[in-house]
Amino acid sequence: MNNRRGSVWLTAVATTLAASLAMSTSSVAQQREVRWNQWKGTEVGEKFMSELKAAFEKDHPDITLVSVDAPFTGFHDRAIVQHQANKLADVLMVQVDWVAEFADLGMIEPLDDLIAKEPPEFFGNIPSAFHQKWRGKQYYLPVESGSVALFYNTDLFAAAGLSDPPKTWDEFAEMARKLTDPEKRQFAVTATLQSEPPTNMTYDIYPLILQAGGTLIDAETNKAAFNSPEGVAAIEWYVERVNKDKISVPGVLSNGEKEKRANFASGNIAMMFEGPWGIAIQRQLNPNLNYKIAPLPEGKTTGTMVRGSLNTLTAQAKDKEAAWTFLKWLSGPRGMAIWSKGTGALPARTDVMNEEWFKEKTEFAAFVSQMERPTAQSPFLVMPNAVQMNKIMTTEVQNVVQGKKSAKEALDDAAAEWNKIFAATK
Repeated sequence: MNNRRGSVWLTAVATTLAASLAMSTSSVAQQREVRWNQWKGTEVGEKFMSELKAAFEKDHPDITLVSVDAPFTGFHDRAIVQHQANKLADVLMVQVDWVAEFADLGMIEPLDDLIAKEPPEFFGNIPSAFHQKWRGKQYYLPVESGSVALFYNTDLFAAAGLSDPPKTWDEFAEMARKLTDPEKRQFAVTATLQSEPPTNMTYDIYPLILQAGGTLIDAETNKAAFNSPEGVAAIEWYVERVNKDKISVPGVLSNGEKEKRANFASGNIAMMFEGPWGIAIQRQLNPNLNYKIAPLPEGKTTGTMVRGSLNTLTAQAKDKEAAWTFLKWLSGPRGMAIWSKGTGALPARTDVMNEEWFKEKTEFAAFVSQMERPTAQSPFLVMPNAVQMNKIMTTEVQNVVQGKKSAKEALDDAAAEWNKIFAATK
């Protein structure tokens, strides 16, 4: 009898162990992984990235998020090399300038079918600037957004007897002259025509073309349109401020984003064209700097550039369903609110912008008001090789500043090169 009971007991234990092992094996088998390649970790810090990971995994306990951080410098080229080596992560963060290029290289996949399965408000709350498609397909979702606005040093303005920022080109030119004093090494702006990074055009040149009443690309013909009388007037106005009024820090051709931000933080530069990402940068460079942010001055009309960090689903994603789950979570209302609160970034969702915690952040008001206008554009999303096209434009504007070409000649030459790129990608 005792042997029989022992046998039954052993059988029960074995059955329990087998069931436990099966459940454990099943649990391991069900656990999925998403690898996310991005450059934000070094910018926002490991602590927040760990908090973001924990929040996502709490909402989706069957998926492990692996964040692969890499420096922004060289990120674009490294992504292409990883694609060629078949080593891309599942989700890849990109700049607006890279979408068309990466799509044509077969690195990223369209999201239209996946978006169509979501409630209408999911995509409907994303600003229209990020609805632009490449070859009729949506390849990305935004993580954060922003337009270019005017940062101005309130101490320097007060010292010059100025209380309000310039609202028009004429006011800007007049104030810039008052705010420039080379003997004190004080200048109105840092003009940025450095070739690298090629995003410099975002701040100095492209907004001016829109403000002059021009446009960069003709949507109907898919050709360059900036070599218009309006585009020429914009470049001539810019060059006159730099060469005649000498309102910029010397070294225009070598000044870039890094120099612009450092110069403004020094307290000797009165104004800076910058996006909302510049708020955190200035806080790091000089937390005691007194400045405010206003919409860009108007020419014939308003105009600004819209940029943002985007996520894409790579063609090499091992678990596309899990990758999409993360992608839509971070670009959805909960994930984006967590991201914006933790990083200080401008959310790329109107429903998140309308939340009370964000409305209290008055420093974002100028960016938000500009993004609601039809003249807030992001042409980079429909540029087949935006990096190269921006470099072409930079070189030609440099030629005008140096007196090598007229504004019309330079823009005509730039347009011809852009159109070659457009023609090659039809």
